[in-house]
Amino acid sequence: MSILCAVKVASEEALRERISGLTESEPPSGALLEQGDVVLAGYGHRNGVVPQPVTAKRNTQAILLDGHIFNAQRIRESLKPKPRATSEAATVLGLYGSKERKVVHYLDGMFSLFIRDGDAFYAARDPLGTHPLYFAQVNGGWLFASELKAFGDSAQSLSEFPAGCYFHSEAGLRRYFRLEGPAKPINPSDAIEIVRVLVTDAVKKHTAGNDVGILLNGSVESSIIAALAYQKNRKIRTYSAGLEGSQDGHTAKKVAEWLGVKHTHVEVSVEDILNHLQEIIWLLESFDGPVVRHAVADYFALRAAAEEVKIIVGSDAANELFGGYPYLRPMYAEKLTAEIKRITEDLHRTHLLRWNRITEAWGLQSRAPFTDRRLVHAVSKLPANFKVSEDGRAKWALRRAFSTMLPAWIVDRPDSEDVHCVGIQSALAEYADSVFTDEDLSRHKGRDTNGEPVLRTKDELLYYQIWKQRFPREFLPLVGRTQF
Repeated sequence: MSILCAVKVASEEALRERISGLTESEPPSGALLEQGDVVLAGYGHRNGVVPQPVTAKRNTQAILLDGHIFNAQRIRESLKPKPRATSEAATVLGLYGSKERKVVHYLDGMFSLFIRDGDAFYAARDPLGTHPLYFAQVNGGWLFASELKAFGDSAQSLSEFPAGCYFHSEAGLRRYFRLEGPAKPINPSDAIEIVRVLVTDAVKKHTAGNDVGILLNGSVESSIIAALAYQKNRKIRTYSAGLEGSQDGHTAKKVAEWLGVKHTHVEVSVEDILNHLQEIIWLLESFDGPVVRHAVADYFALRAAAEEVKIIVGSDAANELFGGYPYLRPMYAEKLTAEIKRITEDLHRTHLLRWNRITEAWGLQSRAPFTDRRLVHAVSKLPANFKVSEDGRAKWALRRAFSTMLPAWIVDRPDSEDVHCVGIQSALAEYADSVFTDEDLSRHKGRDTNGEPVLRTKDELLYYQIWKQRFPREFLPLVGRTQF
């Protein structure tokens, strides 16, 4: 699901041609709408759901919604009069009729959206930015799109639409969601119970429906999602991918066997990886090392999932919220709190971007329980030592919250073993080592790189060389970078 919205810059036919260039196919019937000088267009990949513009108030209002609103039914029940259409987009537009630009405060979901309101317009993203959105002023008008590549030559004034914000053409850009720091002291048992309740509720919401699959990589967070989901739905399926002949997927298969869930593990060869690497980077619009490495595993696992399910659930954001990365463990409390806040706020440019791009590439609807608004808000207020314990144990509160539900070999597995797709990562590193010398990498490691990005490993250099063949230099500031 992707959106492309033009205000005073393009006709319906121009957007139709642009989408055809992105998808190599014509947009489906009903996916484009022209109202005055505003054109709304939805498109998708590989038979995925295509966002459909919805109109209201005698065609003076229209909405294009990319994503899913979990509380849409509850909102619809409260609306008077109710919209004629029953879609989530129609419900949000109906709520906008009474709440106007404050509408995002009432939405519980994963989304980006655009609303035309007479001569004005409105755009918004969910709190963590699960669905990408970019915008640019072009020749006195505006262009909004889910993908960088949709802007073509309009890159000079291009910006990323900030997560947790809305934009109104008469009021400008406003932030409606902020991560809070640690609040008043809380005892460990209360913190653990809060995490347990909110994670359970988030997983219930994100795994609702039929034809649901889970990306099970063996991490404690993906294992929690699978276990909670399987309690409610015995038809849930799980998926993983790894390099053939490696230990990739070993823990995922073990977890699936313990649960009794139907599990599919995809083994890929080095040749498979290299044959699809350019496509994966084109889809991602990123060259960041960790983002690309995880995307490779996701690509093959989700290709298998797309043959069986319509909704795929991932565990992204847990490492950021609960301090799961190794480099965080030695930090003192104040620095750890600040760094967790920074990487969580940057998720929309890194791993949430990856998750959205790969799921949509296979026509799947994405879910991510650890991006739940209530959960994110509550966990951001917990003290740092509930995330990384004083003895250096990562994701402490999350592990303890489900320690009676899952066996110790899952929740108490050593942090050093909580690493996934090692085989795929090693294969990429070995190939890059055969292509580039240490001297090649050294030219990109310093701060003075003649306008080139700082690259930290040879495989990241490989990804960048592929990226820059397809994307203009102006896109560089928009590429998110993770911390090793």
